[in-house]
Amino acid sequence: MKAHLPNFFSVEQATDLVRIGKKYDGGYLVSQSDIEKSEILIGLGINDDWSFEEDFLSCKKVCVYAYDASVSKKYFFKKLIKSLIRIDNLKIFVHWITVLVKYNKFFSQPNVHHIQKFVGLNTESSQHCTFMSVLKVTESKNIFFKIDIEGSEYRFLNDIIACEDRITGMVIELHDVDIHLKEIEEFINQFTLNLVHVHANNFSPIREDDDLPLVLELTFSKYSDVSYDFKLPHELDMPNNKNYPDYKLVVNE
Repeated sequence: MKAHLPNFFSVEQATDLVRIGKKYDGGYLVSQSDIEKSEILIGLGINDDWSFEEDFLSCKKVCVYAYDASVSKKYFFKKLIKSLIRIDNLKIFVHWITVLVKYNKFFSQPNVHHIQKFVGLNTESSQHCTFMSVLKVTESKNIFFKIDIEGSEYRFLNDIIACEDRITGMVIELHDVDIHLKEIEEFINQFTLNLVHVHANNFSPIREDDDLPLVLELTFSKYSDVSYDFKLPHELDMPNNKNYPDYKLVVNE
């Protein structure tokens, strides 16, 4: 199925894209050059999947900060205990014990931190912090961002632009694209990093009147070489929902 994007999504695709994160939902295409230049990885939103952070760390030994107040070791342990009630469904039990073990293993490493806070609201509390306060965890000017926070990303797009000189690369998932097109256009036009890849999340539908996908994954790069000769999806892309084919993206002229 074809999906169409407005022309401000015009891509100069990175020539050194690699897939970071697990197959299907949770993996993103980013520039290898940006990985190599990065000193810090800041992930906003992990839920029960930090495969992107794991893969990134295996490519480059960086300090990792993962922000998400919705999960914790205690949360995963509770999920595991509740799954015992449904021990007849072994798949659920195995899932949560695997998640708990992987969580303990990954976040017990030196320089890998889980910050149990939501990022987005303009407030500071035990469970919330601003995007600008996230930047205070490091003085590095070589930060890579992964952002998937279910719509709160629109609250700090201007802050991302304000600190663009400190960003080597970024992958960001944009939700409810249909009602945020103007904000997205302004952000892409003002952000100096190159838009080097775009992928449509096929868990979400496309708008009927103009075939606009409603959830997009955008990759921005500071250091990659680019090419205009490519097709979307990229050969390394995978559908988020493996039970359905990927959307074929067309950027309108």
